[in-house]
Amino acid sequence: MQYCRQALLFSLAVSVSGIASAQRLPAEAYPSRPVSVVIPFVAGGTTDNEARLYTQKLQESLGQSFVFDFRPGGATTIGTAFVAKSAPDGYTLLINNNGVTINPHFYPDLPYDIIKSFAPISIMSERSTAMLGSPAGLPGVNNLSDLIAYARANPGRINCGTAGAGSLTHIVCASLASATGTKMTFVHYKGVAQGVVDLIAGRTHISAGTLFTAQPNIKSGKLRAIVVLGGQRSRLFPDIKTAIEQNIDVTYPSWLGLFAPAGTPTVILGKLYAEITKAVRSADVIRQLELQGSVPVANSPDNFRARLLTELARWKKIIQDENIKLEE
Repeated sequence: MQYCRQALLFSLAVSVSGIASAQRLPAEAYPSRPVSVVIPFVAGGTTDNEARLYTQKLQESLGQSFVFDFRPGGATTIGTAFVAKSAPDGYTLLINNNGVTINPHFYPDLPYDIIKSFAPISIMSERSTAMLGSPAGLPGVNNLSDLIAYARANPGRINCGTAGAGSLTHIVCASLASATGTKMTFVHYKGVAQGVVDLIAGRTHISAGTLFTAQPNIKSGKLRAIVVLGGQRSRLFPDIKTAIEQNIDVTYPSWLGLFAPAGTPTVILGKLYAEITKAVRSADVIRQLELQGSVPVANSPDNFRARLLTELARWKKIIQDENIKLEE
């Protein structure tokens, strides 16, 4: 009887151990098949280019394909919602930008919560955002001090072009107006292209944009980089000061980050974070990012989550204080 009981206990222990090993094996062997990386933007943009730098490194290190799945629309909410509902097994990932901390304030009925529905892995890179000025529209405004002086002397006369009400560019302009105690008039476009045309022509006076995209027009003199809205100067235009250097608390580095669905095993999350960390140290990734005016980051999952919480609170305050609406 004692022998039978011991045999039964041994058999149960082996079974439990076998189940536990079987549960661990898929995570520890990750990835054992191709990984889908959802990009909630149209193909061919700077997001696409930067994302490929990292996924190529992941493929080389982990020995599996990382295949892009473009799901644009809804201000990135369509692709983001798809990943939130995906199995938390590491085989469906999301690459998105800092718009994820703005959308919840405009779309209260989102089918996901950017904090609860996702496991943030790492911010991969940051891009330099700048306030661009129109030499044709504001010929005497060359820097942030000039802009503030003109705006205070001419309340509401500065037209700030945006990519639409509630867009990232709208938030940036509103942030600058709030921080400098000035009043601006927002001119909303349905996209970026027409806004750039009007800015060059002087029909609008300022607009936010990435220095990489604006680089040709800045070098030709059609546009002017007034101030960098990041934590550090851009390598593309190192002479342009940041707002922080000029005692104006406006920072807006546009980041690109990697997410997994909430509940993804920590073994998988740790493996992906370790590989992203390796990627940002590789000379070819650093060189390519510099050419695009971006900086490699690779912050930890905990730091990434803290950054998300900070930005959610920051944009909420600005949107409420400035009474920013999606439609105006």
